[in-house]
Amino acid sequence: MATPATPRTDARTPALRWGGIAAIVFAVTFVIGFLMVSDTPDGDESNLKWVRYFADSDNRRMIVIGVIVLTVAAIAFLIFLGVLREWLRGAAAGSAWIATVTFASGVVFVAMVGVFALGQGSVAASITFGDAPVPRDADIMRTFVSAGFGALLLFGATTAGLLTFTTSMLSGRAGLLPRWLVVSGYVAAVIVFFGGLLFFPFVLFVLWMLVTGIVMIARAGAAATTA
Repeated sequence: MATPATPRTDARTPALRWGGIAAIVFAVTFVIGFLMVSDTPDGDESNLKWVRYFADSDNRRMIVIGVIVLTVAAIAFLIFLGVLREWLRGAAAGSAWIATVTFASGVVFVAMVGVFALGQGSVAASITFGDAPVPRDADIMRTFVSAGFGALLLFGATTAGLLTFTTSMLSGRAGLLPRWLVVSGYVAAVIVFFGGLLFFPFVLFVLWMLVTGIVMIARAGAAATTA
């Protein structure tokens, strides 16, 4: 009978703690930034409503600040991803390639967050900082916003689901995360991977990041105590 994997809590304790903090920062700033940049009119709203929305300086300012917040989220995610790669490396024999897939998935995901931010913020930033006029053609604004959402909810969701799945796989083998979080990660990964276009399943990835960050900090504290 196979013996259960024992939690690996060495894993460069200070880095693990910073990785957990970065995961929590990402979850919080991503939600805030997303809410700030996504309050645009619906795609089927009138052209006049779109033009009036971007003509409002308060709306443009909120979008620009939201893009900055999303930039902070992206940086935090990259820090988490770097720590996660080291944590997973060598977690189980013959699994180095899975850790590489996890890292690559995270890189693509953060790139899609950048595309989303640019899609949401390009028009507002060009008006605010570039003194460009408000576009008269609302289809320009619709196209930028649609492209941003498409990048996040298609490519971003699938790579986020893949990252969650592979992390759960290696964590389960090596006892890096609690069993309940591993199982939850599998479930969330499948839902996010296949249901990203519905948007709501994407929230599961953010929650997974938040909980994983808390667990990483707890594991780092346990390692420091027993060292």
